[in-house]
Amino acid sequence: MTNNPRRGLLDGMADIVGDLWGAPEAPAPTPAPESTYTAPPVVLPFAQLWKTADEPIDWTDALASPTPTDGLTSPEKWTLYHQHAASVLRGDLKAYLAVLRAANPMADLTPYADTIDVTAQNADTLRATFTARADLLTEDRKGYLCGMAVRIARDLFAVLPVTRVAVEAAYESASLLSVTFDKADMNKVRFAFIDPVEFTVQCGGVFTKEE
Repeated sequence: MTNNPRRGLLDGMADIVGDLWGAPEAPAPTPAPESTYTAPPVVLPFAQLWKTADEPIDWTDALASPTPTDGLTSPEKWTLYHQHAASVLRGDLKAYLAVLRAANPMADLTPYADTIDVTAQNADTLRATFTARADLLTEDRKGYLCGMAVRIARDLFAVLPVTRVAVEAAYESASLLSVTFDKADMNKVRFAFIDPVEFTVQCGGVFTKEE
């Protein structure tokens, strides 16, 4: 076969045009169908419940500074803490309640109880009552009740400068556990290594209804 100079010239020009304008766009891929995967339910980590707690509020810092000093608190919350700091340090119960509403220290415990109520008995004592969830009162009911009690106390000691926190667990109007924690005792504990039931009993906890 003989070479055709004209054909070679045309092919070369076609290549140049293709380089200038780019190759034809490939058709868009067909979208994949939407996934129907459903995430499994979250298992509540009871073994970690009492080992963590909220960061404590330094009320002396809140009194002295109009802006956050801890790098954690939002400016809005800190402004409220600053406004109430003097009253909180005097033990004013109205200020306690205002801070509890703003800080909402029980918010991350709501999956573990039907209700959690906190009241200020006096300048030194807070009282918390939680209604146990029926599905969590399993074979480790004491572990659940005590883990909740310890965590509630830790979070309340973190938010207000009280020295005692009384916790009661109830179910269907019956008291299941009552205990009063002392801040001085709590400050000595390494919570990552305790058994919450043993610790609660050491603090005077009483199980008031056994099945």
